[in-house]
Amino acid sequence: MIGSKPVGTNAAQSKTTKHIFVTGGVISSLGKGLTAASLGNLLTARGLHVVMQKLDPYLNVDPGTM
Repeated sequence: MIGSKPVGTNAAQSKTTKHIFVTGGVISSLGKGLTAASLGNLLTARGLHVVMQKLDPYLNVDPGTM
């Protein structure tokens, strides 16, 4: 049965790093943050170690002036 065993209990699985990218437009910044936080919360509830990192791809420019 899928989901009967907690994810991340296998030593080989827990050492693998996975990356999830959440992208979107400038207007949907709230949606991206809520989506990433909710997904991180769900993965943490499944027993995985989650680290979130936010990246603003603006090079030395205030995003409000663009």
